[in-house]
Amino acid sequence: MRIAYLSIGGHIHTERWLEYFVEQGHDVHLLTVQPAPIEGVTVHDIRTGIPWKPLHYAVALRRVRRILREISPDLLHTHFLTGYGYWGAFSGFHPFIMTVWGDDVYLTPHQSLLKGRLARRVLREADLVTGDSRDILDHAVEMGAAPEKCHVILWGVDMERFRPDAPGDVREKLGIPREAPVVISVRSFTQPYYNIDVIVDVVAPVQERHPETHFIFAGNEGEDTAFREMARERGADERTHFVGKIPHSEFPAYLAASDVFVSVPSVDATAVSLLEAMACGASVVVSDLASSLEWVEEGRSGLAVHPRDADALEKAIVRLIDSPDLRRKLGEEAVRTVRSRADHRVHMARME
Repeated sequence: MRIAYLSIGGHIHTERWLEYFVEQGHDVHLLTVQPAPIEGVTVHDIRTGIPWKPLHYAVALRRVRRILREISPDLLHTHFLTGYGYWGAFSGFHPFIMTVWGDDVYLTPHQSLLKGRLARRVLREADLVTGDSRDILDHAVEMGAAPEKCHVILWGVDMERFRPDAPGDVREKLGIPREAPVVISVRSFTQPYYNIDVIVDVVAPVQERHPETHFIFAGNEGEDTAFREMARERGADERTHFVGKIPHSEFPAYLAASDVFVSVPSVDATAVSLLEAMACGASVVVSDLASSLEWVEEGRSGLAVHPRDADALEKAIVRLIDSPDLRRKLGEEAVRTVRSRADHRVHMARME
């Protein structure tokens, strides 16, 4: 089968998805304005160099239509509702699959009347809509997607790599004692709704109560300079490690070396990093968002707090540091939950 994708190039979500279908023997093409090589994939650059967005979108749409005519795929699969979704819907190509990601549903369509109308047009045009949580698909239905066309398909977890005994020397590399509690945050530095500032706010109070605790901050996007300065101003010290972007190949080692995983955004779909942390046996503290609570049962497979509630977050982290038995219990249940429901290859096989 020949599959054409419209998606963000150079992104781990795109790469993992496309690599699976290449592995299955399909002829995979990627049309993108962020071209980056993916082994086995034919990448088509649709950049225009035009700064004025309306004209950029119009010229790129002509390129999308031309490329689709030339390669004649069996189907078009677009990732990300806004931007790439516009090109997918207005290309006129069918079958047309739409996979929504997160803020492309929760935030961008509500920023203006035009963006809302375009998003609804895309969802109406799609022959199939997939998303990584029931909650995000419910939002898609509210914007016009047909319920019978919506299916939960997860990015999923590579169960062979993400496991509690994933090998690595993270603690040794960062100078963290073997028995010291480690709290990790790995969300993007670019978007304020990930609330990294709230996590930074609790570092010093937690370390005051538990001086042996180390915090690791990583982000797959953006610069951490402002957060480093914020941490310094609030009294964090050498036990707080800003490690930048962690290569995905090293990510299991960082998660397996951590005791507590914190992710407290104000909006989110199912975070892949959350599922990967659960697969590695970390005890997790998450926002009490509907998408997170599809995976985390309070007191059974993790703890949940309101977004931007620093006091509740501090108490949850301290509670876990105080109780190794609770951390172990939550971590074990988290592993069972993810292994039973979030295998990457199982979901990709469903997609196929």
